[in-house]
Amino acid sequence: MLQRAHGKSTRVASRPGARRGAPTLGLRMRVWAGSLGLDCRLAEGVTPTNSPELALRAHQLVSDRSRRALSSALTDAVEAASRPRGPWAPKPPIAVAGVLEATAVLQSLARDLMTINAPPVRGVALVSFLVCEPTSPLYNRHSPVAVSEIAARARSALRRT
Repeated sequence: MLQRAHGKSTRVASRPGARRGAPTLGLRMRVWAGSLGLDCRLAEGVTPTNSPELALRAHQLVSDRSRRALSSALTDAVEAASRPRGPWAPKPPIAVAGVLEATAVLQSLARDLMTINAPPVRGVALVSFLVCEPTSPLYNRHSPVAVSEIAARARSALRRT
């Protein structure tokens, strides 16, 4: 709601019932639109306090809901790669050989996401990159980096306190 302030300028009045400290719609939209880029920055080790966008994305990533979804995605990728395919079955959209090679570390990583309390955001961001970035080695069999390498980095980052 815009209101006149002393007849010269306008200001935005707070919404009725707005929670103090809650992220604004604009901030939430910027984070939603730039989530992959923010995840990459967090995976590189950028401190979440560097911007409100990074802070909100870090909060989202370490939430139980996000970690459950990422853990499930890793488990689903291993199951899809391990599933026998008939001659007419469609090829899964993952780099099957890389996933099969990294099965043990991916399963451990999925378990870590669910069992480590208050995990470091860098580790969860690395998993998000692996699962959500279309060019990650999980989907790109020509990637110069192996699935197992990113998964191992993520496990190491998750275990740092």
